[in-house]
Amino acid sequence: MKNLSGHGDAPVSRALTFSQGRITIPSGAKVTVGTMKKAALGVIAVSLSALLASCGSSGSAPDGSGSGSITATRTEYKLQSGQFVACDNITNGGARATQTQVAVNFTLAGTIKSVTIGLKGNTNSNLDGNYKTTVSGSELVSLGGNSYRTLFNADSSKNLLPASITVTPTVQKIKVVTTGTRSGSFYAQLDIATNTSSFTLKDQVLNSIPVYSECTIVSTTADDV
Repeated sequence: MKNLSGHGDAPVSRALTFSQGRITIPSGAKVTVGTMKKAALGVIAVSLSALLASCGSSGSAPDGSGSGSITATRTEYKLQSGQFVACDNITNGGARATQTQVAVNFTLAGTIKSVTIGLKGNTNSNLDGNYKTTVSGSELVSLGGNSYRTLFNADSSKNLLPASITVTPTVQKIKVVTTGTRSGSFYAQLDIATNTSSFTLKDQVLNSIPVYSECTIVSTTADDV
């Protein structure tokens, strides 16, 4: 993670501008408060969907053979504010002084052949090959329905993931920490292969994880990563 806009009597359309978009209503049309609320909510919903798509947290294969979205990225450590973080060194972490457990929750639909899981740095936007591994569809941990999770340990001392992601490691409890100097940030990227195509999911905007050079555990919660 170190390297972690009329005329005459013709109908006129007038545009109503909202912060998240633009609605056009024909002149003379009756607009009630309820109509305005529904219209505004519709624009917001469309804008949110567009945001998620542009962020890359949702996607699908060009031939329709698969689709998915990243729903959450969590780590073993968080600030009092609730922000999840990763740490290069935990001063009072004992045997886990250089380890941060990372969980990526996502949904998938279709016939999935394999999933390549990577932690991508925001500094140079290059996937660190040491933090990248591939698992088969059968190795994914099911959370019920089309929801899955991968859980793994990232070790800053070795600067790599395990040779293959262990999908059922000992689950760690989430710890509240104080932090030192921020050294960067990363986000999860999933490259999904179906039998006939492929697509990518990335969680860069919504769930980037800050990385700190040093952290100190203040307390341990009862919540699992």
